[in-house]
Amino acid sequence: MIDYTPFLKLKVNEVAGLSALVPAVKSALIPFFDLPQKPTLTAASFERMVTKGAASVARHLDDVPAFFLDNFDIDDSIVVGGKDNYVFVMEAFQDLPFIPVIGLDRAPGRNDVVFAAKKAGVVSSSAFALRLQSDDFSSYGVIAAELEELLEEALTHFDKSTLILDNRVCLNLDPAKRAIELSQFIKDFSSKNVADRIIVVGSSIPPSIGQIVGVQSELVQERVELQIFHAVRKAVGDGVGIGDYTIVSPLYSDVDIPPAVMLNVMAPRVIYSYDKVHFVVRGGALRTHPRGNLQYNDIAASLLTKPFYRGPGYSFGDGFISDKANMIGNQVTPGSILKPTINAHITYMAQTFGLP
Repeated sequence: MIDYTPFLKLKVNEVAGLSALVPAVKSALIPFFDLPQKPTLTAASFERMVTKGAASVARHLDDVPAFFLDNFDIDDSIVVGGKDNYVFVMEAFQDLPFIPVIGLDRAPGRNDVVFAAKKAGVVSSSAFALRLQSDDFSSYGVIAAELEELLEEALTHFDKSTLILDNRVCLNLDPAKRAIELSQFIKDFSSKNVADRIIVVGSSIPPSIGQIVGVQSELVQERVELQIFHAVRKAVGDGVGIGDYTIVSPLYSDVDIPPAVMLNVMAPRVIYSYDKVHFVVRGGALRTHPRGNLQYNDIAASLLTKPFYRGPGYSFGDGFISDKANMIGNQVTPGSILKPTINAHITYMAQTFGLP
């Protein structure tokens, strides 16, 4: 069993990274997908994005047993057919094994549409997920009445539940303090309720990588989310699973910049995880640096010399890095680097928290 949950944006490269996993990993994972926010999102473009996402999952992830699906990042002002946009999401994915997500910080009626969809047969899953944010789990007593009322309603429709405690970007948190807070919340929650799974998730990657590493430089970034998780597990036991946002920030959003301008400001970045850290490398601006996109090949060649590089046979992503170090295959772009690096990260985490 893999006690690890990757949290991903429902985008082409994220789905591709999962699709390229070896069967032993892919068939044992239950990933979590967030629908991605975009600055110019409209009801019409939202419908197209969701429809495309459902088709992509159906085509590439038919051997994934189930997946969580949430619209947390989508603005509540996006309404489809006069209904909460999650109604359209559930209907688009109704033939797929998605697990719906509810929470306390949702728009009025948002949780009710999940229960209605389950009753109508749109949702086939026997499980649901309850996703809480830091404001929710700072004190169980403050939210106890609202939370227990929501769970009571949910469990009249579903048989199984997953509690997700989402730290989002926890780079600047005191991990010991947050772990104490989470551990106490889990103990208080468990004294009144039963969850089939509990997942503690977070990320140490900010929305802009420039917040932690400059251009043409590298950094070994401590993974605060792992420090929090290990402290929580020590306090409450093995009933808690780990989640992370792989090598993409949970606060990532597409930017609305013309491609010609983007090349002037965008620099290559590669994130490779090992032990309890991220190794982060940034190059120079793609348009003005003398190596341009070949900087990715240079970074790959440098990675092959590191003692923590796991070898080309470890994962699709590690093989990709080896190929690029040896100048094999197509030119690497900011988009195409995501599939292999996400794949390498998920493989590493799955091996660490489950597979022998």
